[in-house]
Amino acid sequence: MKNTIKLIASLFILFSSYSFADTTIVDVWQCKLNDGKTMKDAGALNDKWVKFMNANVKGGGINSYDLAPRVGNQEGFMFVDVYPDMQSWAAGENIMESSDEGKALLKEFRALANCSSNSLYSSTKH
Repeated sequence: MKNTIKLIASLFILFSSYSFADTTIVDVWQCKLNDGKTMKDAGALNDKWVKFMNANVKGGGINSYDLAPRVGNQEGFMFVDVYPDMQSWAAGENIMESSDEGKALLKEFRALANCSSNSLYSSTKH
């Protein structure tokens, strides 16, 4: 019986690692630039944020994209942050709220843009 349980547990762990190998966490922010700010400013701040996150979140692997509209509603833009897993997203949230540098970056983001909403997604690569 013990061997059967060990075999089932081993298969479960093996299957789980394959089924979640290409799943990431994606945080999407809908924003509008504040007066006097540009998408170049947004890109520079986003670069700074990515470097900070990867230096302070164990394992790194965090990416971010700023999306500017080409067709359609031209009033806003999006930040799309991609994390390897929920643990790195949670660690990132914690470091942003608990460290002086994280708080300073949040202040810079508020001066850059008004972000009216965000959504957290689980994303699977096919």
